[in-house]
Amino acid sequence: MSAIAANNRPPRQRVIAVPKPLSFVHRWLGICVGFLFALWFASGTILAFVPFPTLSDTQRIVGSELIDFAKVRVSPGAALAAASGASVEDVRLIGVAGKPRYLLSIRGGPVLSISARSGRRLGLLTPEGARLQAASFSGGSVVGLRGPFNYDQWTVHDQYDPYRPFYLAQVQDGRGTETYVSARSGQVLQRTERFQRDWNQVGAVVHWVNVVGLRRHKTLWTCVMLTLGLACAALALLGTGLGVVHLINARRMRRNGFSPFRGWLRWHHLGGIVTGVMLLTWVISGCLMLDAGMIFPSSAPTVQARDAIRGMALQAVAADFPLSVLQTLPPSRQVEISAIAGNPLLIFWDALGHSHLAICSARGGLSFVAHLPSALLGAAVQRVWPKIPIKAIAPIGVNDPYRMVLHPLPRSTVRIRLADAQRTWVEIDSATGRIVSVADFRGRAARWWVYGLHDLDFPWIDRAGPLRLVLIVLASAVGFAFTMTGVVLGVRRLRR
Repeated sequence: MSAIAANNRPPRQRVIAVPKPLSFVHRWLGICVGFLFALWFASGTILAFVPFPTLSDTQRIVGSELIDFAKVRVSPGAALAAASGASVEDVRLIGVAGKPRYLLSIRGGPVLSISARSGRRLGLLTPEGARLQAASFSGGSVVGLRGPFNYDQWTVHDQYDPYRPFYLAQVQDGRGTETYVSARSGQVLQRTERFQRDWNQVGAVVHWVNVVGLRRHKTLWTCVMLTLGLACAALALLGTGLGVVHLINARRMRRNGFSPFRGWLRWHHLGGIVTGVMLLTWVISGCLMLDAGMIFPSSAPTVQARDAIRGMALQAVAADFPLSVLQTLPPSRQVEISAIAGNPLLIFWDALGHSHLAICSARGGLSFVAHLPSALLGAAVQRVWPKIPIKAIAPIGVNDPYRMVLHPLPRSTVRIRLADAQRTWVEIDSATGRIVSVADFRGRAARWWVYGLHDLDFPWIDRAGPLRLVLIVLASAVGFAFTMTGVVLGVRRLRR
């Protein structure tokens, strides 16, 4: 009977041949960059709980001093004239160590500081001035000062380029706080605490390869990150493919269990089958964050769009705001001179850091408003896209699916939908008149395929309280355990 049963057993299916070159490449890729996967899982988990330290605009303004308008003797127009023909993007009035100054943001260059008392260009802030500014901002005594210097671990990103060099002030507050004062503008632009620095050394610094000598060269750093990311993506893709082939062969050979291997190799095979898609998802979405608009267009507004939405040159705007107008403002920590759809506009922040708007009327008076009206925002957008009709204008709700946890929009943002073939959305902060983003249907896809997948930043997850962080911890723990099996196998291979 056993012979008859054996003869009736279906013949074994032909196994799939595993190409040796693919196995060779997978093995040595794992040895070279496999440990990087483990580092990314561990550091990404830390980064989810302790983000890279940043000082928001609101925090910066709240900590700055009130402007002494009685000492302002130079008009915005005269301050602009001191720029000597440079392309100025915005004009702000602030106070530094009791002395008002204008800050002129220069397109493609460092910020200019103009004395609001004399109209002359100001040089770099002195160490004593930096010490006073840091003490005023933090409300504590400064026990150490270093600088000026251009780069360190917490000011290496290109957003700080117009404000270099910096002074680093150590504040005596029990938390190891360090503040960074721009020697060019006199502003405190960065603040870190010992807790943030310690955790970020094994979090954001590792996750982003945020080494100062490399990160300060943005193009080189981007190339290195993309090379590492693509190598890891190739490793995950090869591993997943080989794992599926071995799984199919084990089934065709009618072996017990799902894997033909034993020991660490068995755990690595099974773990790769489970986590392969997750590895590919995180690596590819991380690389897409650096694609610079090649696949998903950037949502940052262009220089031309920012200029067109004002509807008038800054020199003309400044002419509508003489000293007599500035001195009628209530106590303010910052005043910005701008325009919207050809209407001169003052944006000022009060003692509590709340922004306010004042539109210059035809008679030279100021009309104070809480938010810019939709009709004015629509007229401003039409100056940028004059041939495209507007489909809809509406504020963005709190539960809007395109709001993100890690990249939040101002609550006063208004969305203007254009009736073009690309279905463009223009988002403007109605409290300042600034364009927040410009995105067509391809650009909006990045919200799901890049930030959604990489950060698990989905609306249905965000509304469930701490669920996003729980999922990140669980997925990272599984991914870390799997990658460590590859590290063990790689070490054993090298020993042999």
